Amino acid sequence: MASTARISIADGQFLLVSPDTPDLTKGRHRLFFSSIAGLNLAEEFLGYVAPVGAETVRLIEDISSYLEEDAVALELDETASRLLRLRKEDQQQLDAAREFGAKVREGQFERPQPPGFQRTLKPYQEQAVAHMIGVRHAANFSVPGSGKTTMVLAAFAHLKATDSVDRILVIGPRSCFMPWDEEFTACFGRGPNSIRISGTKAERRELYRRAEMPDVDLILASYQMAANDLDDLAALLQKHRFMLVLDESHYIKRMSGGVWANSLLELSAYAVKRVVLTGTPVPNGLSDLWSQMTFLWPSPPVLGSREHFQRRLSGDEQKIVEEVRQELRPLFWRVKKSDVKLPPATFHKIPVAIRPYQRAIYDALAAKVLAEVARRPSEREKLRQWRKARMVRLLQAASNPSLLTEFSPEFRIPPLSAAGLNVEQLVENYSDYEMPAKVDFARDLVNSLIERGQKVVLWTTFIHNITTLSEMLSMHRPRIVYGGVPKDAAEDVDFNRELMIRQFKTDDQYPLLIANPGACAESISLHRVCKHAIYLDRTFNGAQYMQSLDRIHRLGLRDDDRVHYHILCSEGTIDELIDRRLDEKRARLEALLEDDLVPVDLDDTEDVSEENEEAKDFEELILFLREKHSGAAMP
Repeated sequence: MASTARISIADGQFLLVSPDTPDLTKGRHRLFFSSIAGLNLAEEFLGYVAPVGAETVRLIEDISSYLEEDAVALELDETASRLLRLRKEDQQQLDAAREFGAKVREGQFERPQPPGFQRTLKPYQEQAVAHMIGVRHAANFSVPGSGKTTMVLAAFAHLKATDSVDRILVIGPRSCFMPWDEEFTACFGRGPNSIRISGTKAERRELYRRAEMPDVDLILASYQMAANDLDDLAALLQKHRFMLVLDESHYIKRMSGGVWANSLLELSAYAVKRVVLTGTPVPNGLSDLWSQMTFLWPSPPVLGSREHFQRRLSGDEQKIVEEVRQELRPLFWRVKKSDVKLPPATFHKIPVAIRPYQRAIYDALAAKVLAEVARRPSEREKLRQWRKARMVRLLQAASNPSLLTEFSPEFRIPPLSAAGLNVEQLVENYSDYEMPAKVDFARDLVNSLIERGQKVVLWTTFIHNITTLSEMLSMHRPRIVYGGVPKDAAEDVDFNRELMIRQFKTDDQYPLLIANPGACAESISLHRVCKHAIYLDRTFNGAQYMQSLDRIHRLGLRDDDRVHYHILCSEGTIDELIDRRLDEKRARLEALLEDDLVPVDLDDTEDVSEENEEAKDFEELILFLREKHSGAAMP
């Protein structure tokens, strides 16, 4: 009689049972299964046991190969067979995906009509949804504001109706949780039965138990939580047919690995359907694609091993870009900005003459910066910090000099020492002398727009400005969002960003949102309720600026909707240079977004300027200051 062993997966446990092959628990076999495979000797039966986790598929493959060498027959239960079948199907499906994706690009597709779907898909969305339905594991690299979430939900409705999947697990930044809930409601006419994975380990254990219930539609987890709970998610994915979605998938862009990227590559094997979503798939270069595409097609990696792809990228850059574009073209879809055909936005550039005390402070600070240029540090990191500090000081002086005596939590810049400035008393007591003209202008403009029945988002870089304007405009009960505001109810039930944004969007008694772009520029849609944005101040960061523009100018606007941006610029200050530089960066970024795989980083929202632009921004600033302050002290 031939020797046999059986693998079973049940109740979160991986079981290797060998009733008629007792030798498997002895000698070299025990060494392999215990020390190499990491299994524990079972107490209640002859064999081994281990918790189900992210390594389960690899375990089945390794054990199968090992036993085959010893002529031991291996039986798999239904769950184990399904996991192995999914892995083998992935290997077989890649050619079919390429063929189908190429046909869709040629216009050969059936117009999707997902059952129960209440939104009308735009023509360019129909093709994208058809691609996502037919390509087993699909990437959607459509530009921000084109409706990627809607496309996924339409594909999900079709696949669920054809019994291909039964629920969705979305892994993304926490800022995407509320938009997924909202879009589900808009697409299906009912709120989802959704579960957000958060809280203590004990609380999450209960959430995973609830996630197994049959009426669950949507499960949401952050990238950090997914990495922490890798085995729990792997066990959950094995119990249902999941569409696993990585939202803002550029978060796992590091080709060299990292906890998030490596964890999700392990998790990918357990999902029936995988999707990655991002508007900027290659923020730094083609290497950013490796983890995202390997998550979709890991067996074998569609772009080869890490080492192989890295060696390949060392060749002729232009040639490699075109080769990779052609290889991956059938596997991803990209809606470009020009496809969306939004009604044009109107930019109101408003010069504001600054008041005498602010002018004295700004001019003295500009002269000080020019005098220090020759003594700038040479070491790279010190130079970056030195440049940032001086740009932030001038930004603060042009916006509201009261900021100069405050610690800047936005950029981690300490208060300015006024020693050496001939306006030391003005700096230290500025708010006793005057209110900046831009702040007064912003207040009056907000009042005027709200009196006309408009909702308004007021952008400012600095938290101190948010609190100042909140007090000045308290009659409008402004909602506020910045980095220090808790993200959602899991952190603070009564005061959090989701609550602030929801109240602004749904309640007429809250017509004003005052926000910091760095905390409110991603995954948030305000266009259905708000058509006016006021910029009290801006930094050189073009990515951050583009993200903020897209909050109110995106898919869903009617042809007769008019979006207005009111941009306040303090005359004769750094504001004028920032306006010119941002217009240049915006034009360049928009042109790049019309391509498929050109490096564009709209995720660089944490600093005063993009790292690759920082030196040029500063050199332009020095030239600008010399032109405007020719009589100032020169280096």
